Amino acid sequence: MQKRFLELVTAFLAEAHIDCPVVPGESLVSVPMGDFHFQIGLFESRNAIVMQAAAGVVPADGREAFYAELLRMNSLFCGTNGATLGLEGDAVTLQSIIHMEDLSQVAFTAQAVTFLEALAALLEGFDAIAGNAASRASEAAASDLDIVAMQNMIRV
Repeated sequence: MQKRFLELVTAFLAEAHIDCPVVPGESLVSVPMGDFHFQIGLFESRNAIVMQAAAGVVPADGREAFYAELLRMNSLFCGTNGATLGLEGDAVTLQSIIHMEDLSQVAFTAQAVTFLEALAALLEGFDAIAGNAASRASEAAASDLDIVAMQNMIRV
């Protein structure tokens, strides 16, 4: 399994023209891509390859609305191309599990490219996602205040 993992990852990196050392015997490869990096790891107990990257940090304002947006995006993989969003502390992560059983090099490369496309889109739109969540949170707070005021006005 380790040998096949290294073959798949090495061939993908070569095809993508990414200069990154792959060390025999290692189960994790950290791949630099400009300002960010992602990890490709072997998940032996599941006979799978895991791709993961940090996509951003949970904003200080509108956290609850932001979490709701992440859950919405995870539902049916909206905007994630089949990958899932997660949290590690305050870091928002994107991860994808690629099962190795009968996995061809072409299929692995296609799934890796799909993951990287989803990551690029998420990185590009992360501030907008956080900003929209903060706006919705302040709108919800304002509407809650209006309802409380209206209830007090109706009292006789």
